[in-house]
Amino acid sequence: MTSTPTVTDPMLRQGDSGAAVSELQQLLNAKGINIAVDGIFGDATRAAVVQFQKQSGIATDGIVGPQTWQALRRGGPIQLTDAAIYYEPSKYPYQKEAFEWLQSQLSSSVLREFARRWRNLR
Repeated sequence: MTSTPTVTDPMLRQGDSGAAVSELQQLLNAKGINIAVDGIFGDATRAAVVQFQKQSGIATDGIVGPQTWQALRRGGPIQLTDAAIYYEPSKYPYQKEAFEWLQSQLSSSVLREFARRWRNLR
């Protein structure tokens, strides 16, 4: 992922809508902030932006400008702990599919060891 804003990154604020808002919502989800992807920058999206800005140590104005876009695009893959905290398959069916795919990539011995550690069995 790039860590710099692109030329096409618009300034977004409450009341905006469209594809850029949907992208914003998807990026917030990727950062572990659970928000519906509906393309509408309403109260919930503004609250999610403020939460992300606060967590990222940037100005918490609820407006998505170059600094917020850069922070949203920075970093590597999602952490499993973030995925587990925000796991809501009834609301986001793709999450269940993603976990099922990940599980299919792990050997049964790795899954057994994980289960043992998860249950704190010694």
